[in-house]
Amino acid sequence: MTYIIMTASAKVSGKARQFGRYGHVAVVEVETPDTVPAMISERAKGVVRIVWDSGACSIGKTEKSAFARAKAHATELAATLNA
Repeated sequence: MTYIIMTASAKVSGKARQFGRYGHVAVVEVETPDTVPAMISERAKGVVRIVWDSGACSIGKTEKSAFARAKAHATELAATLNA
């Protein structure tokens, strides 16, 4: 099995929509290395399971933003699992 990193936009409620963009980061286990699922879901074609999901993270301009930190964590986790 192969582990890949996926990103997607996140839906948020209330006033959070007015103040910025939000996204999900996930580490997904897929059946084959060339599989690119259409969505972050266990129901997507080729997905075995979702290993880690960040939830809704604020997308900022710097590397200190929640989205950038979640993406860095996902990269480390996927590299560890693929080794």
